[in-house]
Amino acid sequence: MQLTDPVEVIEGIGTKARAALRKQFGITTVGHLVEHYPRRYRDMGEVMDVRDVTVGEPATLIGTVIDWSQRRTSGRGRGRALTISEAKVRGAGGGSFAVTFFNQPWQQRKLPPGVTAAFSGKVETFRGDLKLTTPEVQVLGGRDLDGIEHQRLLPVYPATDATPDWRLAQWIEAALDQLPPFPDHLPERLLDEQDLVTLDDAMRGIHLPPDRETAAAARRRLVFDELFTLQLGLQWRRAKLESELAGKANTPTAGGRADAFLASLPFAPTGAQSRSFDEIAGDLSSDRPMHRLLQGDVGSGKTLVAVWTMLCAVDNGRQAALMVPTEVLAEQHLRTLTEQLAPLGVNVLDGLRVELLTSSTTTTNKRRILGELLAGGVDLVVGTHALLEEGVRFADLGVVVIDEQHRFGVSQRVALKEKGSAGGVDLFDQRERLPDVLVMTATPIPRSLALTLYGDLDVTVLDELPPGRKPIVTQLITPAEPARREKLYGFVREQAAAGFQTYVVCPLVEDSDALAATSATAMHRHLADEVFPDLTVELVHGQMRSDDKDAAMQRFRRGEAQVLVATTVIEVGVDVSNATVMVIEDAERFGISQLHQLRGRVGRGADRSYCVLFAGWNTDELTEDASERLAAVAATTDGFELAEKDLEIRGEGQLFGAKQSGLPDLKLARLQRDHAIIVATRDLARAVVAEDPHLTAPANASLRAEVLRRYEGGLDDFAALETG
Repeated sequence: MQLTDPVEVIEGIGTKARAALRKQFGITTVGHLVEHYPRRYRDMGEVMDVRDVTVGEPATLIGTVIDWSQRRTSGRGRGRALTISEAKVRGAGGGSFAVTFFNQPWQQRKLPPGVTAAFSGKVETFRGDLKLTTPEVQVLGGRDLDGIEHQRLLPVYPATDATPDWRLAQWIEAALDQLPPFPDHLPERLLDEQDLVTLDDAMRGIHLPPDRETAAAARRRLVFDELFTLQLGLQWRRAKLESELAGKANTPTAGGRADAFLASLPFAPTGAQSRSFDEIAGDLSSDRPMHRLLQGDVGSGKTLVAVWTMLCAVDNGRQAALMVPTEVLAEQHLRTLTEQLAPLGVNVLDGLRVELLTSSTTTTNKRRILGELLAGGVDLVVGTHALLEEGVRFADLGVVVIDEQHRFGVSQRVALKEKGSAGGVDLFDQRERLPDVLVMTATPIPRSLALTLYGDLDVTVLDELPPGRKPIVTQLITPAEPARREKLYGFVREQAAAGFQTYVVCPLVEDSDALAATSATAMHRHLADEVFPDLTVELVHGQMRSDDKDAAMQRFRRGEAQVLVATTVIEVGVDVSNATVMVIEDAERFGISQLHQLRGRVGRGADRSYCVLFAGWNTDELTEDASERLAAVAATTDGFELAEKDLEIRGEGQLFGAKQSGLPDLKLARLQRDHAIIVATRDLARAVVAEDPHLTAPANASLRAEVLRRYEGGLDDFAALETG
């Protein structure tokens, strides 16, 4: 048998089972099957002979179900009626025992006569017969009972009703029996250095471990493989790109506009910002294009770093572009740029030329801006997807900043970067020269995730907030405390009297029959007509016409409105320093990251700010996950701590997005648990690629093949998916 054989070569896998494996797990080959790893192990304890058990003590007994009986109690005078199901089981070592279940008639379908299982529970006697009541059950199916040893760990696989755990175990064991030894793609030197078992030992040990030490060693080797090949692919891609592309000279210029910008600030940059200037300056001075992720918590000053970076391009006679996902955010950035750069002169004679390009830009203005971009008359342009349109061309684009990069598809990010290749091909080394790229995210990413997902990006973290910021007070209000809603409305009125403003965020635009949740339009009517008739209450949502939406935002920004009811259109980038209260309706419908971003819309000034989470007002009961999310947000304002909690609650599956990012799946690795291996494999991958940039050395041939196998479609396809 070979790993590439179709899975149906294994005895017992027919047409129906093959279809189920493909649909439910994506398993089509023997290799896929044996890479379907256990999610845990069931420690059988000492599997005892029926004749050796002690009444009153726990035991694990293995046996085959012989038949079932069932009776129902009337329940008269003793509470509700009960369905009692009892199986007679023939023990593996001889003798028999009974197994009883209450109100679980489905156990007969799960354990029909002829099925073998392990039953773990407390041993009792009834009329002289041994009995286990409601034991824990592990179906063993067609396993060879004589082969189950004392203290054996039985693997528990991700399974479904159509493809039960015991069948998977049976098929995997059959495959391992017929497969030759697994060839190792890691050299012996590396196995010794990293204290790793061979691949063959790992593959067999993960499925059939004689003890927990063997299982742990097998898992460590397979986790190392997952992370090492992923990091190798990322570093290989980076080497490939850097061998074909060159950066543009954007070296910071002493006494230039970038320096003047920092000198004009009414405050000193934080230590984290100063470190980021140094790291980015090294990139801008390098011969290779910058490829850096700038991440920081809400309010940590990422925009200031981006402005300085773009001014470095202007100081070198080039242009810079800032691309954002929404018009609201684009307009916010334009205002911020205009305010921060005012001391340098904006859109005046000899000053910086800054323009805004969105889908709402009038045809006349758009034609003018496009002409000036191509002629080099515009220094900085802020825009949305409109920057990607075919007619947008630059004279010499030196720096690209992409904000909220996770909201753009890979092809969109690459398209903007390629608009800067007008600088042509270097005449000396024939490499295409592309602009430096800084991608930003206001969603803090756990360091372990950043090192994995962005293994080929240099990562800069802004981990300090500007001095003077006060922590936002966060409170959770449930329907059990209805009086607190009225009390909150009174507080909002007090804040308005003091000159402060309030956001109210709802999950829906309009009321929905399909979803019981608060809509922004209904809440706006309620607040404007019934709660705050004496205040100005504005409404903003994504379905409004752009000019209406902009007008409402402007009135709120100027302080003409005291309350703004909105959807998550205001999640990122809206900066109104006078807003001190954030109210979030149906908070359980938002993720941790969204809640943290929404909370970050207040607390932008020096005044104490507040965030109120209304949860459970439109649902019967909060789920355990929702309660955990809300408790986490209420407990801390540290975005990185919340990101770690989000990773813990949701797991890597949803956050990693391997299929969307072009990266291979992680089957065993857990980013928090395996942080040390992530760091080690990243450093090792960098060292390997630095010595052999294209993995063409004979010693790396098997390693290269393994990387290409995991990056399905090959690295050439993956290289085309360059992030940033």
